[in-house]
Amino acid sequence: MILYLVRKLTGAAAVLLVLSAFVFMAGRGLAPGNPARTIAGPKASPETIAEIEHSLGLDKPVWQQYVDWLGNAIRGDFGVSPLSGQRNIDVILQQAPVSLELALLGLLIAIVIGVPAGVYSATRAGTARDWLVRLPLVTSFAFPAFVFGSAALYVATHYLTNLYSPTYISITDGWLANIQTMLLPGLAVGIPTAPLIMQMTRSSMLEVLQTPYVATARTSGIAEWRVVYVYALRAALPPVLTLIGFIFGLLVGGLFIVEQIFSLPGLGRGLLDSIAHRDFTQVTGQALVLAAAFILGNVVVDLLLPIVDRRIVRS
Repeated sequence: MILYLVRKLTGAAAVLLVLSAFVFMAGRGLAPGNPARTIAGPKASPETIAEIEHSLGLDKPVWQQYVDWLGNAIRGDFGVSPLSGQRNIDVILQQAPVSLELALLGLLIAIVIGVPAGVYSATRAGTARDWLVRLPLVTSFAFPAFVFGSAALYVATHYLTNLYSPTYISITDGWLANIQTMLLPGLAVGIPTAPLIMQMTRSSMLEVLQTPYVATARTSGIAEWRVVYVYALRAALPPVLTLIGFIFGLLVGGLFIVEQIFSLPGLGRGLLDSIAHRDFTQVTGQALVLAAAFILGNVVVDLLLPIVDRRIVRS
């Protein structure tokens, strides 16, 4: 078990290191234009631009800039925005909880809908009830999150004004007010995501329900609900958990449209603003945090899988 944990954590650290280099190069070395000229303005003299480049370290080779930045990032210092003067870590600490909460809430809604629907559909495969459950969810998958978000926002602002708060309120300032702000965005994220989890659960359950040990459990007189939800579902969970971890990473980094629709001050929306203002130091820090969230989601799943199936540790 210890070797399994070490192997997974070492692999995650290596992937994060490679991603950090790619993110840094994309944010500075490969970005079009000159950030120093953007900061100085179009009428700045070459001397002023050169002075700004020197103060920001942009006159150094890109690899040396990366090494300096990585050393500071490991200590939690992502630099200071040359445009706003704010410490980037302070901005990230304000934005990250919003995106993390929205991703977790959307994922929770998707799991609550998708897993039971997948189990129900698998145990009634080929029947009218199977299609009755699957068809609405599969249809909802055709509509992206921003469609659900826009429709939900219209309904909430016109008919559910007492249940929805358009101003973001942190959970630390009141959980009920926070739910009023985050429930609709969570539904906009969770409903289109639920079909993916449902289909994976159904497919995995169909495979497990055909195994000999499930047939043996049934002939042994064990209650059907126990066979399905204790024996079969547990055996079917590994691929479902893997998909959930992958979806979590995609959600954290792909919620900028939903955050924009609902005016949520999250990382995705902040990253768009940083790109628009060519704030390269802020872009680098925000993009790295999004990449780290994707890796973290998959690492958590890798650590949970041995609890569900102990054979994974021995593989």
